Amino acid sequence: MKTKKEIMDTFSKDEIKILIDIIHGRKDFDTMGELIKDFYQDELSDYYLTEVYDDHNIMSEDEALVNDLLEKLEFDLEVAGLI
Repeated sequence: MKTKKEIMDTFSKDEIKILIDIIHGRKDFDTMGELIKDFYQDELSDYYLTEVYDDHNIMSEDEALVNDLLEKLEFDLEVAGLI
């Protein structure tokens, strides 16, 4: 979980607006996908990736990762009061 300070220190106000658009489906994840992955890198250890994504037979690892990152991002933005 990221704090409001971490979010505000990492992303500009314009980038936060884009993140909100991505969560609401108005923009594609690829718009800021690498920045989002970098932001959550500390939570995505090799062990975590192995445990979580090896069991996803329906989705590719990338789809599962994107879905998980979007869930984390949405939760963190909601807790921070940004959406």
